Amino acid sequence: MPHETAASGMERRRYPRFQGFGLMANIGGKLVRVTGVSAGGMKLEKGFKLVPESMRFTLYPTDGGKVDINKGIGGTCRLVREGSDFIAMRFDPATYRLVKFVADCTNAGPERDSFLDK
Repeated sequence: MPHETAASGMERRRYPRFQGFGLMANIGGKLVRVTGVSAGGMKLEKGFKLVPESMRFTLYPTDGGKVDINKGIGGTCRLVREGSDFIAMRFDPATYRLVKFVADCTNAGPERDSFLDK
């Protein structure tokens, strides 16, 4: 039993984290690479100014190295922690549309019905 308690205490993440899948975020007026994303938040490369309150962001998918500004989604987030080369942000709030966008971009959502593609 002690082993199970220690293992569950070490797990702090509610949702699985995925690689950034080419996502870019416009946050603090800067475009930065998303290195990890989950239904609850995102991990970003450094390159923007942090503020103590909520920050507005827009997530954009990329296609062939180009940012697709027509398919972005916005939201707000808060700082969770800052490392030497990354910043972890929590979606505040994690809206249904935002979580669906993350699931679609990471292929973590339910399989699409083939008739929708026709």
